[in-house]
Amino acid sequence: MRVVAGILVLFLLLSAASISPTGAPAASTAPATNKAVEAMKKGDFKTALGELRPLAAKGDPNAQFLLGMLYDAGNGVVQEQSLAASLYRSAAEQNHLLAQLFLGILLYSGQGVKQDYKEAARWFQTPADSGNDQAQFYLGAMYATGTGVKKDDSKGIHWLTQAAAQRNTRAMGMLATALFSRARDDQDLVDAYVWSHLAAEFDPVQALTSARKLTEQYCSDEQRKRGERAISDWKRKWSNEAKGGASDR
Repeated sequence: MRVVAGILVLFLLLSAASISPTGAPAASTAPATNKAVEAMKKGDFKTALGELRPLAAKGDPNAQFLLGMLYDAGNGVVQEQSLAASLYRSAAEQNHLLAQLFLGILLYSGQGVKQDYKEAARWFQTPADSGNDQAQFYLGAMYATGTGVKKDDSKGIHWLTQAAAQRNTRAMGMLATALFSRARDDQDLVDAYVWSHLAAEFDPVQALTSARKLTEQYCSDEQRKRGERAISDWKRKWSNEAKGGASDR
């Protein structure tokens, strides 16, 4: 299963039963998949498949998405990513945000479908606009490199910043590099320092590839101090958000 699917799977299993295709609180379609979601949590894919197949055949986008996940990962069935892509597409066309994201990833990687960066970018757009950090990361990376879209450093930095602000460490690493390369002003260099250090701190893979050592060399003492203050501010913000989320549960 793809890396991003592994990142998202726990969230999906916990939330799929209570999220509507558009990402708003569910009204009627999501509860139909509750039993399947509970079965998936327990690893009972036979029961999940039995629940999801008839719902998907009737056009339930949550069921189509979840069934696509099972075929995508090969859980309870032979892995068949072409069928997963078809199911994701059926749900995506009904404005299911996570299906749009997963379809975009398959199109980006060429798994189960013909690789199509332009179409992948199109499917990433709405989830990115809706705040999904994975879609924001992919879209930012595509604008930064000119993959499937016209290269636009400003748009790349915008979307990577949106994702990094949600603690997406891959976005942090790429954002640091983009800012350092652009370095149009003093703030770009400070921001590159901030995101390279946060990426390395929160992700061991990023720690191996982070540009933090390079940014340190180019920053003055005053810039490093500003960077450290900003790092503390981000950590405080994320800590407060985590505490707020815990109190809501």
